[in-house]
Amino acid sequence: MKYALYGLPCAGKTTMLGGASLPVVHGSAELDRMAGGCFSKLSEREKHSLRVLYAEQLSAREDSFISDGHYSFPEGVVFTEADGELYDVFIYLYCEPDVICERLQSSQKNSRYEGLSPERIRRWQREDMEGLRAECHKRGKDFYVLPGGSSAADLRCLTDKTAEGFGSCDMARRIADRITEMFPEPCELCICDGDRTVITQDSFRVCTGGYETRVFDGSFYTGYQSLRFTEEVSKLRYDTDKLGGITLNDTVYGMIADKDYVVLSSGITELWERLGTRLGLRNVIADTLISADSKYCAVKLLQERGYTITAFGDSKNDLYMLKQADTGYLYIGGGLSRSLTEDDVSGLRLLCDKTPYILAEESPDPDIAADIGICRSDSGICGSRLADAHLRLGRRLGGVIRGFVPHTDTAVIVLERGGRFFGDGLYAAFGGTFYSYDPKRDELPEFSHSAAVIVDSVINTGKSVFTLTDRIRERCPRTEIFIAANVVRKEAAELFGEYKLFAVRTSANSFIGSRQAVQRDGRGPDTADRLFNYIDKQRP
Repeated sequence: MKYALYGLPCAGKTTMLGGASLPVVHGSAELDRMAGGCFSKLSEREKHSLRVLYAEQLSAREDSFISDGHYSFPEGVVFTEADGELYDVFIYLYCEPDVICERLQSSQKNSRYEGLSPERIRRWQREDMEGLRAECHKRGKDFYVLPGGSSAADLRCLTDKTAEGFGSCDMARRIADRITEMFPEPCELCICDGDRTVITQDSFRVCTGGYETRVFDGSFYTGYQSLRFTEEVSKLRYDTDKLGGITLNDTVYGMIADKDYVVLSSGITELWERLGTRLGLRNVIADTLISADSKYCAVKLLQERGYTITAFGDSKNDLYMLKQADTGYLYIGGGLSRSLTEDDVSGLRLLCDKTPYILAEESPDPDIAADIGICRSDSGICGSRLADAHLRLGRRLGGVIRGFVPHTDTAVIVLERGGRFFGDGLYAAFGGTFYSYDPKRDELPEFSHSAAVIVDSVINTGKSVFTLTDRIRERCPRTEIFIAANVVRKEAAELFGEYKLFAVRTSANSFIGSRQAVQRDGRGPDTADRLFNYIDKQRP
């Protein structure tokens, strides 16, 4: 077998290869030799041609070996089609950005990158890994990540296991074959993750009393992590009596119960066999060796055999499967999986618990209470001090929303003028893509995000918000809409059952906003006028 070890400069590939059990080819050194010691001085076109020639020469070898290489540099991708065809297994050596940054400072060979910040290195490495993973997915090649702190012994373990027959793609073929036996004729088929998707709990943690593994730290979810997890849990005992407290997720199960479906779980086989019987789940495939790449490749193979796939999942272990499926549903439930906080979930449909989240009720923090006091219509506080309280509360709620809603592909639409400062704070904590929108003056911004958070300071009747939701749904029917506000009138809050509502507080108070300083005769101080200090102090 032909192995490639990829990673950023100074990630430690040379040191790692020093302890490899296979013959080693040092790619960078060999390319430089082929260029007469002047590889770095070649044009990009000449470098590309030499890389292709190098790969072609290696492909003629009949023995097993491992070679180091690079997928990309800050200047661009250097991976070639010849690289993709050459290697059977791609291994990526991850290294913490701070460590790489420190090593670059003293590396003469890589001195051109010594000015990169840890954040730039983090983004480069992330794009490097995801780009290489996508190339492996395209070609049906195995992809593994060795996490930071890995040793040459870990590399030897992985290459030995793959030589013995272990492989994510091979696992995918076996999964696809089993599903084809279940459903011999191509059909519309639901593939559903197990823990926290078709059931509400994590069966592994339930039956181990909350055991926590560190294997998946870093959220790589490759076959290497599955291999390590399988080794780790083989030593554990499971209290199967606790399976009696596990329940079906009505939201997800209700969408698949009357359809052809398979539960595809990376959980414990024994537990899922028992759960399948107890809960009446018809077709269950569970194995701790099933990785994110196995799930992806299984779906792709089934599609190639004529099946139309609708997939359900909740974490990074399901992400690639969901994106490959004809329709992918990401189940958020009561909160977004931490494994997905930095991932692109564009194109997926979001399923979440629509129960309103009220910050004042969920977090009785004295600082929040103090800012709420400043914001109340009878506080008499206007201008910058009020704006500052809105900013702080927006930040607090934005942090909460970030734990529910994927921020990488979300529009944050802030309604002017009243939503301005609250929206600024929310955006600062949440992220996403910011849009300022005045319903009276502006056209609806052009966007095609998977999710949109509509932000206003005060929602009284909800009329302006509903007008906006209708326009978004007409233009972007697949965009999942969330509502965020500083204060929502209680009667209005009950109208948002179709949407997930986030608010700092609810209020029974109701009046028509004006520039007067106090509430009287059905009128009271307008929030926007208070924020911009336009209240007429002479008008009680």
